[in-house]
Amino acid sequence: MAEQPVAASAETMKQAHGCAALFPTTGTVVIFISYMALFINQGLLVTASKGADDQYHYNTVTVVLLTELVKLCVSACLHLHSTGLKEAYGQVYGNVHVLALYLVPSALYCLYNNLAFVNLSSYDPTTYFLLLQFRVVVTGVIFQVLFQKRLSAMQWISLLVLTGGCVLKQAGFMSKQTTTSLASSFFSGSLLLIMLQVFSSCFAGVYNEYLLKKEGNQVPLMLQNTFMYLDSVLCNGIVLAAKGELVTAFSVDALTSIGHWKVGGQCVRVHSARCCSSSATTRRWAS
Repeated sequence: MAEQPVAASAETMKQAHGCAALFPTTGTVVIFISYMALFINQGLLVTASKGADDQYHYNTVTVVLLTELVKLCVSACLHLHSTGLKEAYGQVYGNVHVLALYLVPSALYCLYNNLAFVNLSSYDPTTYFLLLQFRVVVTGVIFQVLFQKRLSAMQWISLLVLTGGCVLKQAGFMSKQTTTSLASSFFSGSLLLIMLQVFSSCFAGVYNEYLLKKEGNQVPLMLQNTFMYLDSVLCNGIVLAAKGELVTAFSVDALTSIGHWKVGGQCVRVHSARCCSSSATTRRWAS
């Protein structure tokens, strides 16, 4: 009988150690909770920005570009504040190859961010976020294969439960939208776009970790953020140019439509979650 409290105490200490490893400081807990709040509000705010006809009455690519531009300015100012202009110039000049390497994750995040608007026009926020969690499954598999990070049995069970939830939710959603067979509903264009968004996020995250631990491990964090956001602005500019909207996207009428309160509110928040989590995650893994 005396061994039971000892065993329970050991199990409690093990759980506490696991929580401490996941959230080493109070700041990490605050960042995690803030990320969840911003991430959840993303879908609600984007959906709320649609008009009565269920369409976006503003250029969504411009919204993404402007938010990336804001994050670029913030990252660059923080880096300049910590290093000074002369030292920052030398760091940029000496790490141009890292700037080029960040084109890959920047292009993937550009795809991911723009697909968020497209997919939220097809799905309600609840369905969208549940299906988007399939990236946890993909990321878990990729990390185990590429980085030899073994997943525990409980983690595999969690991934299987999450996969089952995604399948059931998709089946229920498509049964309300179409009269076609269940098999064909899983190959719909909307689901393929969700999967494209999932894989773009996963591959960008994996490539980002590669840069942090290999090519960019000696580059200051804020300079890496500056590189990525600069490349992101470039990628979104290319998207606007490809659509023939590079000039009209920044007209007075276009910017006024974005400045509307419903759009302006989500314009600041829609990618703030990734900005916050990106900086926190890179610090956590780089340490």
